[in-house]
Amino acid sequence: MQLAWKEMRHNWKKYLLVEVIVILMMFMVIFLSGLVKGLGRAVSSSVDNMPADRFILSDDSEKILTVSNLTPDEYTAVQNKYKDKATPIDVQRTYLQKGNKGDKQDVTYFAIDPDGFLSPKVTQGKKLTTEKNTIVLDDDFESTGIEVGDTIEDSASKIKLKVVGFTQDAMYGHIAAAYMSTDTYRAIMKAANPAFQNTVHGAALKGKARGAIAGTKVYTKAAVIKAIPGYQAEQMTITMVEWLLVAITAMIIGIFFFVINLQKEKEYGVLKAIGVPMRRLVGMILCQVITIAASGALIAAALTAGMSAALPATMPFFLEAQQVALVLCAFVAISVLGSLATVARVGKIDPASIIGGDFQ
Repeated sequence: MQLAWKEMRHNWKKYLLVEVIVILMMFMVIFLSGLVKGLGRAVSSSVDNMPADRFILSDDSEKILTVSNLTPDEYTAVQNKYKDKATPIDVQRTYLQKGNKGDKQDVTYFAIDPDGFLSPKVTQGKKLTTEKNTIVLDDDFESTGIEVGDTIEDSASKIKLKVVGFTQDAMYGHIAAAYMSTDTYRAIMKAANPAFQNTVHGAALKGKARGAIAGTKVYTKAAVIKAIPGYQAEQMTITMVEWLLVAITAMIIGIFFFVINLQKEKEYGVLKAIGVPMRRLVGMILCQVITIAASGALIAAALTAGMSAALPATMPFFLEAQQVALVLCAFVAISVLGSLATVARVGKIDPASIIGGDFQ
């Protein structure tokens, strides 16, 4: 360790240069990690935040909430089996507007039982109740000028809805969510389409499934999230780029140490000749690699965390401590593996040829 620090202090300009490169590259990697999580939550946070473990959907739904359709008999069977452990859920993308001349805004309705466990926590106003034609919006709608107490209009049915509260981090398919009672939702759907039937898309379930119900299948929350259209393709693409950048950044450290140690073969030969054991030389190299990689990654993480506080609320960015820690650990591990080429090169140095003057 002491030998490693002495060498780094002596050639501080070279090591500072690679440290700056590591910080910049890892800043980009961690920022991209935040975008991956942010975009993922923009697709799924309304479902991900639900205190549900599983969802009961129709057996032909392909795990997609908006495609599922439970008949009254099927949902009655669900209620009889699970009691208060199951609650209805409907998901419908539509438009709403503030006033007759207001611009139409995309929204995803979540129709729920206000007395059930899916009722969202509110950050402003009051919780959703069974009161007719009331709605709780994601706080993204605040940026459009909508406030608690305002009256908005469902564009399809022209039914007026009173905003009673705001919740946060409720998105579905990159569209802000809105919560209403199942009765209000059915009134809207019947006004827009008189042929609408009183079915539900599915049921959210707490706990484990207990046996099969004809015409239905039980899926985990993770499976339902992955089935949201566009979720997997989006996540896989950006995640692949993220890990590619991690590997490239680690390779940069490996190449740097390989080149810089090529220039020090005489010094390594002399150290071997005077009896410095190979394990000490290996320890020096690994200590330098870990120091550069870990410190650069931690500085980059701190810079990214600081910058995230200044990003606009509408930007899909979310730093998850567990994911950042995984990226940092993987980066340090790959950097150490990349340095093994340097270790192998140093191990092949023959002190006799160095002392004898045969060094090329």
